[in-house]
Amino acid sequence: MHRIISDAASIRAAAQQLDANLRAALPECIDCTVGGAGGSFTVTVAYSPSFDLWYAAQQSDKTYWHGFGNGAPQAGKKVALASEINIPADGLNRAISGAFARDDTGRVWLLHRGKIRGGKALFFAHYNGATITVQDGDKEDRCALIGAVDDPEIAAHIARFVAEVVRIKAAAKK
Repeated sequence: MHRIISDAASIRAAAQQLDANLRAALPECIDCTVGGAGGSFTVTVAYSPSFDLWYAAQQSDKTYWHGFGNGAPQAGKKVALASEINIPADGLNRAISGAFARDDTGRVWLLHRGKIRGGKALFFAHYNGATITVQDGDKEDRCALIGAVDDPEIAAHIARFVAEVVRIKAAAKK
């Protein structure tokens, strides 16, 4: 069974590996303004037209923030977030949408708890991707299984996940 990773050193290593693999797969670097529910900020995003996906990351003392969107960013312009996969920097925090988990072989996976605007129940009622039951501290929980952080295809897996989130959010508005 996959187990949520809660120690800071393992989370940091997984976040660094994820970032390196995403930046390798999304080689174009574009300075733009990312806008979302929490406000806007200027950042360099990584982009690839083959995935039609851009990625931005920031780290604070409490969180590894990973923002994703679709469409080619234009330098100096604002881009809208399609999805976030945020990871607590240390410990377990079920209020944060993302997590890393280790499987029985030691491989590290990127997960999403299904917490999007509209709620977790809405997400899992409509999500067509793979899900797994994970050991989340002292309880088991259901998460979306996005991909292994060491997988060279992680950007493609995330692009599919982001497309699912966009589809679910659109369905919720109907």
